[in-house]
Amino acid sequence: MSLVLDGSATLAWIYGDETTEPIRRVFDAVANHGAVVPSPWRLEVANSLTGAMRRGRVDMDFRRDALTDLGFLDVSVDTYTDARAWDASLELADRFGSPRMTRPY
Repeated sequence: MSLVLDGSATLAWIYGDETTEPIRRVFDAVANHGAVVPSPWRLEVANSLTGAMRRGRVDMDFRRDALTDLGFLDVSVDTYTDARAWDASLELADRFGSPRMTRPY
């Protein structure tokens, strides 16, 4: 199974008050089969945990333990998408995007 894991699902698993049964199932699948993550995944997760620490939601030990736990997951970083973000990815977005997206912002 190939699963793409993003930062929001990861953070919903880390923060117990946001964890739902579907998120638990996703992380069971990741633990058993691994996942692919977008290249900014580690930065997004670290940034969120640092922000949560600054707001007093978690402490430094929680952040360290969460990152240690995530480090045990079998994840592969998708560098291809990042390398193609300004050409092929935009072409796909334009081709399959909403018809309302016809004017520049």
